[in-house]
Amino acid sequence: MLVVLLLSVFKSVSQPQHQIDSLNSLLRSSSDEQRFEILAELSRLHFDSDYEAALNYNNIAYAWALARGDSLKMVTSARRIGQLYNRMGKSKEALETLSKALPVAYRNNFEEEYKRILNNIAVAYSYRAEYDKALEYHFQTLAMREEDGDVAEISVSLNNIGLVYFKLRNYPKALEFYTKALEYLEKSTDKSFLGQQLINIGLCHNQMKNFNQAFESFQKAFESCGSNCQDIIKVSGWFGMGVANFGLGKYDDAVEYFNRSLETAKATGNTRYEGENLVYLGKIYIELDKPADAENALHQAEKISTQYQYNELLIDTYRQFSVLYNQVNDHFNASAYQRKYITLKDSVYSEQLIDKIAELQTDFAERENLATIAAKEEVITRQRMLNFSIGIIAVLAALLVFVLYRSNRTVRRVNMALSEAKTELQLLNADLDKKVKEKTASLQKVNEELDNFIYKTSHDIRGPLASLKGICNLAIMESKDPVTLDYLKKLSETAEKLNKILTRLVTVNQINSTRLDFESISMGALVDEIIMTESKRGLPPRFVIKKEIDKALTFFSDRELVRIILENLIDNAIKFYNDSERVDPFVRIKISQQNGYLQIYVIDNGVGISRVDPDKIFQMFMRASERSETGGIGLYLTKLATERLGGSISLGMTPEGYTEFRVNLPFTTQPAEA
Repeated sequence: MLVVLLLSVFKSVSQPQHQIDSLNSLLRSSSDEQRFEILAELSRLHFDSDYEAALNYNNIAYAWALARGDSLKMVTSARRIGQLYNRMGKSKEALETLSKALPVAYRNNFEEEYKRILNNIAVAYSYRAEYDKALEYHFQTLAMREEDGDVAEISVSLNNIGLVYFKLRNYPKALEFYTKALEYLEKSTDKSFLGQQLINIGLCHNQMKNFNQAFESFQKAFESCGSNCQDIIKVSGWFGMGVANFGLGKYDDAVEYFNRSLETAKATGNTRYEGENLVYLGKIYIELDKPADAENALHQAEKISTQYQYNELLIDTYRQFSVLYNQVNDHFNASAYQRKYITLKDSVYSEQLIDKIAELQTDFAERENLATIAAKEEVITRQRMLNFSIGIIAVLAALLVFVLYRSNRTVRRVNMALSEAKTELQLLNADLDKKVKEKTASLQKVNEELDNFIYKTSHDIRGPLASLKGICNLAIMESKDPVTLDYLKKLSETAEKLNKILTRLVTVNQINSTRLDFESISMGALVDEIIMTESKRGLPPRFVIKKEIDKALTFFSDRELVRIILENLIDNAIKFYNDSERVDPFVRIKISQQNGYLQIYVIDNGVGISRVDPDKIFQMFMRASERSETGGIGLYLTKLATERLGGSISLGMTPEGYTEFRVNLPFTTQPAEA
């Protein structure tokens, strides 16, 4: 089965290399705010020529947006990554990436990105031969585009629906949608996809055995782009010309076109067309009675189809293997490949698939019919309303003249009063805006001064405090009086608690002002470090620490902030343990990746904090128990660090009545470029 070129929703053209070099140079010296736009432009310049380079730039852009919590840029980058995966034949990776971005686009009302993501999800399902899902998403996209009235995007959706029917071998239906797409494209001011649309129509004519019409369509496609044809036009156009010549029995010309397409497909990483060309070369070698060449070409096609899950292409490959081995009387292999062909074909073109497609097609036709009926009814209703309105207007016209005459003087007085009121309101609004700006600036300044005050005061106090602690330690060593020793030890312990509180206050300033430093973190190793530290401090009797962490789980984030989160939650669980002899105290630490987030659960059977309002427990100086040694700062630091990383934290209870802290942090494995 042939591949029809999908119209991309990300438009780009070939650019000179010096422009790419200039942007790379600018990237190295750019400010932080400029980086995303430069990365996006570099991706655009490589989008049709070097998929790996474009993917790399988009991955860096995605990590940049994720680190700064910019949802729109995250969604845009993820959509481009998914689109590139589709072009590279990695439909599974494309679906994973796009499915994560789709709900984010929906929640934030990014309408244009939402429509583009829907289109690319449908494309991925087409590549995986899940045609019912592909049609469902394409029809959704088409309905939205028709509502927008965007003729260029309507053309894209119609083309991609045609592709699904092409895959289902319903070539008349596919040609119908391709022709509609061409009509909309000709109405559009953007003709950049004209060549691609003509190639799709030509490929459809090939399958309907209209080979001369197909060849003519391919020639028009090449004429539309002249000497600046993109690689994808060359690959698909030469492939289509090869099929047309094969159908006309011109095998030498066909082999020449297939080899041109194959070499360009290899050079650009287009594995789909690489496999398609190999299957057709296998067909020609079978016709020319060259079994060794045919077997070699088909084995290469089978390897590509299996690796990238091109089920449609794999069906064709199995069928040609069966033909080849029957030709050379290798009936064992012929039978084996015939079974593979039947099994895979039945799984792809199942009865459920056909029923689902019929249902979707019926819904689409019904939607068009209802729209037509509604339009006609609207015209009739408008005409009736118009006739009725004319009669009413005639009656009201006389009354209106009279009312206008009487009200003219009143209106002028009211207008003058409104004008004066409007002027006064504008002055009040201007004064209010000024006061709001001044108040905002004042509050910002106060917050900055407060941070600086806490930081400087903490450092100023820690010096004398260290001296006091040192003097206490010397006095303890020299004193022999038990009462004095007891006082000195209490004084030393109090000084140590005060030192811990000051350290926490300094940490507040660090979290608020320090630049995030992202690196790869092994979550299992980090938890082990924290547990070792707690063990050195001393664990309560019978206390058990349970871990449920994937050893291979790696999280890309700021290590110090993640450590602050885990350290405070684990320390709280140990500090507020249940000291009853009838209870075996424990803390359970669960860390996993779910729905694009790192999820952290810290559960303990300690004394609990149910008497404290969950919304207030994370406030500074809020103490849940008298055991607190840091004045109620630990959970405030945890919440501050979590929000700094763009995450969320909450407190709850398990069904067993245990205390449970839940932390969600945005998950990424891609580092931002330094």
